[in-house]
Amino acid sequence: MSIKDRLAKEQAEVVPNTYGDLHDASVEYIEILSSRKVGETKTIPQDTIITSLDNLLFGRPPEVIREEVGDSFWNLANFIDKMPHGLVDKKIPGIGATTLEINSKRNSIIVLPTKALAYGKHSKHPNTLYVGSEIKGEKVTNQQIEEYLAKDGYKKLLVVADSLGRLLGIIGKNYRDYFLMIDEVDVLQTDNNFRPQLENVIDYYCMFPSKNRCMVTATMKEFSNPLLKKECKFSITWTYNARRDVRLLHTNNITQTVIEEIISHSIEKIFIAYNSILQIRNIIASLDEETRKECAILCSEASIKEAGEYFAPKLGDNNTLPARINFATCCYFTGIDIEDSYHLITVSDVRRSHSMLTLDRMTQIHGRCRKDNGVLSETIIYNTLGYVSVMESMEKYTITLLNKAKKVLKVIDSADDIMQGDYTLIDLFAMVKEAIREKAQERIAGNELINLIRQNVDGEYVPAYLNIDYIIERTDLYASYFMPETLKEVLGKQVKIISYKSLSYDVSPEQNSIEKTNKDAQNKLTDSYIQEAIDSIKVLSTTGQLNDNTLYSYTRHCRSKTKIFLERFIKLYRYVDLDSLLHQLWEIRTSNSIVYKNLNNAVMYWALDEEHPFKVAIRRSFTLNKSYSASEIQEILAPIVQYHLHKILKPRKYVALLRSIYATDRTSRNKYTIREENPRGFKEHTGRISTKENNLLRLFML
Repeated sequence: MSIKDRLAKEQAEVVPNTYGDLHDASVEYIEILSSRKVGETKTIPQDTIITSLDNLLFGRPPEVIREEVGDSFWNLANFIDKMPHGLVDKKIPGIGATTLEINSKRNSIIVLPTKALAYGKHSKHPNTLYVGSEIKGEKVTNQQIEEYLAKDGYKKLLVVADSLGRLLGIIGKNYRDYFLMIDEVDVLQTDNNFRPQLENVIDYYCMFPSKNRCMVTATMKEFSNPLLKKECKFSITWTYNARRDVRLLHTNNITQTVIEEIISHSIEKIFIAYNSILQIRNIIASLDEETRKECAILCSEASIKEAGEYFAPKLGDNNTLPARINFATCCYFTGIDIEDSYHLITVSDVRRSHSMLTLDRMTQIHGRCRKDNGVLSETIIYNTLGYVSVMESMEKYTITLLNKAKKVLKVIDSADDIMQGDYTLIDLFAMVKEAIREKAQERIAGNELINLIRQNVDGEYVPAYLNIDYIIERTDLYASYFMPETLKEVLGKQVKIISYKSLSYDVSPEQNSIEKTNKDAQNKLTDSYIQEAIDSIKVLSTTGQLNDNTLYSYTRHCRSKTKIFLERFIKLYRYVDLDSLLHQLWEIRTSNSIVYKNLNNAVMYWALDEEHPFKVAIRRSFTLNKSYSASEIQEILAPIVQYHLHKILKPRKYVALLRSIYATDRTSRNKYTIREENPRGFKEHTGRISTKENNLLRLFML
């Protein structure tokens, strides 16, 4: 049964939790008849429906638990034996949800958003198996997974989201006997735009029986996925909640503001959550020498070179902070337990999307502390955009995005229906699908386009629900950083703001110098990563191992800019000699995407068979050593592009396309003189695009 079919079947019914779903054995209680009289001992029927802990009778009397725990966090294991199914909104971080499922008497697959979280949980629970990419020099092979599955006892598999498909393939048809728990599910919504494969996790989730699956988070968001809207909801509310008294600082100079805060706490430990190693290094470099010695940066192993001598691979003994002044990037924002006392400084920097924080993420950061009254003070430092396009209604916007995606899907489905049994239409409708794919995209706040449709694990085109969730979240987030008072207003609904200031600092010559030095150092480091990738490509080529599989395998472990370099190489290497392509990609490594598009188009035209209709049409329409104005170029190219690539371009793009095809000289009369093909000077064809290839829109970038 496909995922689409499962969705249709399961949307009709909501399967509630019962006592039997939460307890391994019958639960007994003594009936209280009055303040002085108790009745007989009774057993709660296992089929009794419960929707939250509010109406759940505990395994132990609540007064006993309260005496033992006092005002600290209650642990789920005090009340239930295993996780409920459905959407579990636990409200507060660190109440032992993952540990409860690890200790439950059933086979479990627990999905975590990052390998740092998955491996960290595995380290605390030796009976589990970590399944994910290499970490700390360890990589779990398929054979090791099979050996673990063959052992006696309950199986507890802690799997990185990206590796869930691999694991299920090894488990095989018995996967339905496992309980699937997706932990920190809100991170999937937040990160899916950068890691599109995360939504595959939702596809796999839909494959499990309703009573054998749950999604858990302390900061539950709305889902646009209709199945998840129908999913059983289990809310965990607590009498005790962590009080948050927040100092709120708006500033035009985050570096200087953080420095002032560090100086104000000269004795106790400090934990600074800031998702930018470059800016962290700027702050540290601005401190005096003795204070710099007290600093550490908690970040992923992939950032070890950026962090340099300040890199801290993990928390200290007993989950304490490793230094007095501790900076942390996003892999330490969720899922870690800090058993220490410290002043918390959370930084939200709108200059980069990845360092701008949602209110939920701020809550998660505060929730990292597991020590009673361990957060000595909480300060949130932020800057603002000063401009934003505010939507009238997020609910209406969600409907608009879903309708936009569904319209495109309707065209794709219609194309599939029409070409059924007629293989002559396959190529034609492949072009149709490519031509309309970009119509299902949305741009937010001037950033890159985000796809509204995707192919699920069954290869079916469906709405990209997590992308839609991300768009809604980010659009709402930008509105929160419109003006200084805007964040103050929305944050004040969740926490007590005990003080608010708007600070203004001039950028000193020393700060400018430090930032330039660190930026140059980061660029050099990025160049070194890319150069390492180039060296690896050459080795693969020399040893005859240069193929898509080895390249994709290498890409998975790369930093973002190196990954972009490799993804570009993977698309183009089959057409152009290695030296020419690597040289061209190196030259544009710091340029914007438009420059890469021009290179891509130059490669694709170069690779076309000499008799390809598009190439023939271009050659017939332009004369070497003749000059053409921009309007003449548009007039000539527009019908050719519309016929062969099914696009109508903006006027300036026709000139850009021509210059990808021909070397041109621009004259003083603002005309372009055609000189010769192959403006990039490629030396050798390593592959050609067949004359029968009609779907050029998937090759050219316009």
